[in-house]
Amino acid sequence: MTTDKHAKRAARELAARDGISYTAALLCLARRRIDVLFAMLRDGTFYESRPAEAA
Repeated sequence: MTTDKHAKRAARELAARDGISYTAALLCLARRRIDVLFAMLRDGTFYESRPAEAA
């Protein structure tokens, strides 16, 4: 998992890129984490970190 510092930086970058408020960006990132946790519980799997794909 990322640290709080990294999550805040990601939220600022997302907000700047998409033109949304910092709070909305932070909620978006939190939703992504919840989606991953739900899928792990649903499938009975563990988190496996993968490198980000190049755009």
